[in-house]
Amino acid sequence: MITLTLLHPMQSIPVQSWNFEHESVVRIGRSTDNHVILYSAVVSRHHVEIRQAETGWEIVNLGANGTYLEGRRITKVAVEDGVIIRLARSGPNVQVHLGVKGGDLAAATPLGEKTVGQRTRQTTAAAANVEASAPSSELTSNASQPKTDIGNSTAQSAEQRGTHVQTIVDVESLVLPNSELNSDDKLILSDCCQRYVGTERLFCLDCGKPLNTLGTIGTYHVVKVLERDRLGITQLVWQNGQTSMLRTLNPEWASHTEALELFEQEAEQLLKVNHPMLPRFIDVFIAGGQPYLVMQPLYGQSLQQVVATTGTVSLQQAIAWILQACHALEYLHQQTPPIIHQDIRPENFLRRASVNSEIALVGLYPCRSLKMAIQPDFAGYSAPEQQQGQAFATSDLYALAPTLVYLLTGKPPNTFYTQREQGYRFYPEYVPGIDTELIPILRKLTNPAPDERYASVTELVQALQHLVPIGV
Repeated sequence: MITLTLLHPMQSIPVQSWNFEHESVVRIGRSTDNHVILYSAVVSRHHVEIRQAETGWEIVNLGANGTYLEGRRITKVAVEDGVIIRLARSGPNVQVHLGVKGGDLAAATPLGEKTVGQRTRQTTAAAANVEASAPSSELTSNASQPKTDIGNSTAQSAEQRGTHVQTIVDVESLVLPNSELNSDDKLILSDCCQRYVGTERLFCLDCGKPLNTLGTIGTYHVVKVLERDRLGITQLVWQNGQTSMLRTLNPEWASHTEALELFEQEAEQLLKVNHPMLPRFIDVFIAGGQPYLVMQPLYGQSLQQVVATTGTVSLQQAIAWILQACHALEYLHQQTPPIIHQDIRPENFLRRASVNSEIALVGLYPCRSLKMAIQPDFAGYSAPEQQQGQAFATSDLYALAPTLVYLLTGKPPNTFYTQREQGYRFYPEYVPGIDTELIPILRKLTNPAPDERYASVTELVQALQHLVPIGV
């Protein structure tokens, strides 16, 4: 048996594994006739073969950009158990195991002990196992749930305006990830709160206190678990009259020093974000060994919810929203280093009724590339390279095309992926009623090769404004 494991750019974290029990040749490349298909601009259509020879397995390079082992370009080498090859100098890493099943990779790939700040942890690849990241019974789709936007950050003023805090996913029964969470540390309710106890309200309309809390994390009282995916958990919290959101990693990642380092690094970068169409990131702190990012809660109706409740929108309106999104993405991509959103979809655009129907872009969390790699997008919004743990500015632009098509048709974009003359890809020309002038723009946006798409947000904006001039 031979097992191939695609590694996240943080090299020790497995993303996806393939087991081959009977094949004597395993082919890796970008073409769909390979055993392992990797969508990357630097990966050749037929890039590398792993062959069984008389003396054992060997790796044979076929790609024009080369295959590298320990930084050295190879032509043909014998396979050693656990060896890591890189496809092209900047391409994906693949680890090769001999006679090891995917479930046994933890024992075969020890990562040793590392230290981050005050944390010393023993880490193994087992904690990165995709299936272990979150039990499937606990994962709930947020596609049908509304999100809401509130201009004032106090819970009291939100409810006084008749704006109820909406959950993204109703998962209050989930166990919170922090072992330090004190479930006995309840707020003492005021007399005015008693009239609202037992109702659906989360906060007292008179004093603004939460009517029920799940415990505390640091100085924050947890009001509700909003969302949980395979990587992390998001909670609505209250502190001294202010509501916030906390984002952290699931407990399954607590032993992954690299993931914790990446979370803190990206969270610190998000603290510098300052744009009217993006949430405000307030603080990063550690409690019980877990890193937390404190965020401003944004409330509004997602564009997915708009289409689901009121129907599709006009081409002019759809492009107007996409152009607004381009403003936010241009700001993110111009940061140093560039911030790639990596989760562009209608659910992460909020229509803010209090701000002249402008949209806000949410879903911007730390460890974004890792989240996309372990929780693939089967709806068809994400660029192909993201499922291998890679993302570029053009990956965000790719996702704007299927988002635009959803706004126009109300159909999930995977409806329009098929195997045709250019292989398996998104084919906008088969979208019913699509504007013919829009087709070449969408085709360029969704080219499977990142370097064949629009090179920048500016190029895309010019193309869209030429199609439908809008003063946005």
